[in-house]
Amino acid sequence: MINNYELLLTFIVGIIIFGILVAFIISFVFLFQKRQAKHREEKQALKIAYEQEILTSQLEVQNQTLQEISQELHDNIGQLLSVARMNLNVMEEEMPDNDGYIKQTNEIIHQSIKDLRALTKSLDIDFVQQFGLEESLSYEIERIRKTKRFATEINIIGEKNSLGYEREIVLFRVSQEILNNALKHSKAKNLSILLSYLPDSFELCIKDDGQGFDIEAIQQKEISQSGAGLRNIQRRVKLIGGTCSITSEIGIQTQIKITLSH
Repeated sequence: MINNYELLLTFIVGIIIFGILVAFIISFVFLFQKRQAKHREEKQALKIAYEQEILTSQLEVQNQTLQEISQELHDNIGQLLSVARMNLNVMEEEMPDNDGYIKQTNEIIHQSIKDLRALTKSLDIDFVQQFGLEESLSYEIERIRKTKRFATEINIIGEKNSLGYEREIVLFRVSQEILNNALKHSKAKNLSILLSYLPDSFELCIKDDGQGFDIEAIQQKEISQSGAGLRNIQRRVKLIGGTCSITSEIGIQTQIKITLSH
């Protein structure tokens, strides 16, 4: 009887010890996994913070460089063109025999001065800061329209609201790069921008009806290769909390859509 009791007691104690051991192991594994997950989150947060810091630094350097270029174009080249135009005006009065040729050259220089002023504005960060994303993109699309290489349009859906200075600067510079790529490579006839201010998000869509391209081939290119800029665009958009989707049909169209949540 005693042996049976001892056996039962031993069995019960064994079960309790085993249960405690299992509970300890489960708790240890749970805490270990929780600590690992926290470590991964902290590591990811540090990575994102580092990338955002790099992006901010890149923006500051890029904007400073562009402002210096803008000022240089305005102060030096712009003045030289203005002086050249003044000289042509004098020549036009003194050399009536070459009046037609001089007038034509004068008009070319006058147009160059206007284009130069438009370019310096688009390079100037203060322009974006002062007028915002919508106005800056409207100015940019108008500048492209004047080249007469594209039929252009810009449309806005919803009630305009500020996305924040850093976001708008990144979106504007990214848009400039997309538009520049379209100018150089698309062979399109029509180019459009659509800004959609939705209740929970903002969408920027740039579309052309050009020759398109093979997205997979572009995505596989090295960073240093031509065409790898699309991945850089996607990376910059990601760093401001957005997504960038690219669709392209060979010989039909290319569409790049950027989405930001509020």
